[in-house]
Amino acid sequence: MNKIYDIISKRTGGKFDGVRFARVSLGRRGAVVKVICRDEDYAKTAQCRDELKTLLTEECGFHANISVEIEAVDTSARAVREIVAEFIGKFPYMTAAATDINATDSSVKIKMHKSMLDLAKEDFLPRLAVVLENSFVDKIKIETEIVELKSSVADDGTVYMTQKPKQEEEKEIRYDVETVRPIWGEITENNVLSAGSVKGNNDDITVCGILVMPTEFMSKGVGAKRSRPYEKFLLYDGSRTLQCRFFPRDGFSLLDANVLNKPVCAFGNTEVERGRTGEIAMTVRALCECNAVGLNLLKAVPKPKKYITVKPKEYSEFVQASLFDGGGELPQSLKGTFVAFDFETTGLSIFYDKPTELGAVKIVDGVITETFSTLIDPQRPIPPEVSDKTGITDDMVRGQPLFEEVIPDFYRFSHGAALIGHNIAFDFPFLIKYGNACGYAFGDRATYDTLGIAPRAISGIDNLTLDNVLGNLGLVNDNAHRAQSDALATAKAFIAMQKRLATAD
Repeated sequence: MNKIYDIISKRTGGKFDGVRFARVSLGRRGAVVKVICRDEDYAKTAQCRDELKTLLTEECGFHANISVEIEAVDTSARAVREIVAEFIGKFPYMTAAATDINATDSSVKIKMHKSMLDLAKEDFLPRLAVVLENSFVDKIKIETEIVELKSSVADDGTVYMTQKPKQEEEKEIRYDVETVRPIWGEITENNVLSAGSVKGNNDDITVCGILVMPTEFMSKGVGAKRSRPYEKFLLYDGSRTLQCRFFPRDGFSLLDANVLNKPVCAFGNTEVERGRTGEIAMTVRALCECNAVGLNLLKAVPKPKKYITVKPKEYSEFVQASLFDGGGELPQSLKGTFVAFDFETTGLSIFYDKPTELGAVKIVDGVITETFSTLIDPQRPIPPEVSDKTGITDDMVRGQPLFEEVIPDFYRFSHGAALIGHNIAFDFPFLIKYGNACGYAFGDRATYDTLGIAPRAISGIDNLTLDNVLGNLGLVNDNAHRAQSDALATAKAFIAMQKRLATAD
């Protein structure tokens, strides 16, 4: 329609420069052309409805009836911002950008990460230009700025969101490494990349960070390529995490190496992971404990004295008494306190997405005792496909507690407990990133993954989804893809599988 607009404007000597043909829709009664104009031009444009209809019929060559709808549009900066934010919601990888849109009545500036911009240039930005052209009479200029959202905590505990400029985001951070103690293999470099500075695919690279989340897994394999145990962990540099995997040999295990929450150097290869929006994963071939100048460990803080925003609830269920109290001595693996937890988020990326719900379940000596559950306002749109999966909508989270209001209560709830997740490598980075940003350290927690335990506890299982694991254990998840239900199902699976393993031993 834009070409038709130009033709009609030229043909009429600019008489209709103050209108825009927004769209054409076809129905049983013919074509409907929506014409938009400025509020001050509405009366004048409405008087020319028949003339516009004639011009459109002639220039477009319509053989069907044409009707013209005229609408005065809001040209304020607020209207521009709302249309851009709504359009961003259609693109999952763009959701983080919706929190920082600067608009005037003639321009819009969108702040985004570099990798987000690379994707946006191919699809989002050209389509946004068309949307704006069809929504406003005057041209709206689109500008972009590369930034990184970074949380900071003031002395009074208030959390502020600041913008990290492009030059800081792209700056490579290196540490001078001292006092290297070999853990597995040998590392000789003493000037190494931080975990958060790793980009793309690399061979024979050495990186440094705090080691957290060492957890057992089992690789998939059939025939000659048999499955074998491996271990996952994260390297954390204060703001970013690097996913790592390590295949133990000769009886060595990271779980026995006493390196949890300590600075280490890792040597190996990195590659861009599929399905996690550009995240990097490292296969580690050598590891050492070290001192790294500039790498600071966030110290654990005391447990808060009381719950403020989210209070746990006592848990009671008949199935627990009938299924899990099977008599006999409690396995050593279930002695102590555990918390199974689960996040629902705006998407899959630890870079851009934020939690929308947190659910958790406490286990004490093999018995589920309490639950902890809350929605979280991510302060950004939830993509429709995510809402379809989880049932969590923008209206549900609007006005709910912010993450920084929830995390002190969860820290109290989980204090002193090992953490359990199903595919904990997804949930734990969110806890590390946003928890640490609020001043609450979770790096010293032992972790367990029911996805990694299942191949050892359930003979022949090949599908490791939570629902399939539960099905093999004779359990069900009543409300999958909601955080509280998933956390409860994970807790039950953990108890059942630990009892199976204890019996098998």
